[in-house]
Amino acid sequence: MKFSFQAIGVIAVALLISISAVSAVEPSTISPQLKIPNSSQPYDDKAFLERADFAILNLTNPFPTENNLMELQSAYYDLVKKNIKPEYYNEAKNITKFLFYDMKAAEEMQDYKGQTGTNHIMMDFREDIGDQAYADLDAAKRAWDSISYLYPNFTPAFT
Repeated sequence: MKFSFQAIGVIAVALLISISAVSAVEPSTISPQLKIPNSSQPYDDKAFLERADFAILNLTNPFPTENNLMELQSAYYDLVKKNIKPEYYNEAKNITKFLFYDMKAAEEMQDYKGQTGTNHIMMDFREDIGDQAYADLDAAKRAWDSISYLYPNFTPAFT
């Protein structure tokens, strides 16, 4: 059976595309998400904004580790339970999205660094953690773009 170099090249490119599509890492699924507004309960917009501002300005820069990461986790899980007015909901959702992906990337980077120096068997697992961390960091960057106008004098460490 004869194949031309062109046919082999096409097959090779198709194979590479299919492999890269399989190996692409998606950002983590946001869970839990900001609760849906409930008009029968008081709105927590002010408390939400105060806590979110503190978290963004004090816990995400530099990249959160150890105590700052624990505090960021606490802030995120507190914020998603807040009841937000419908007219502010999308902005609040983008804020929690940024905090979630920053938090997840930090958790995964911490796990990745914890795997450094482990035996060869764990290498694939360590690389998977690193890939997920970078996917979540990229999602944090995109989320930041949607809220950066709220914080004109602040620049996250990852930009």
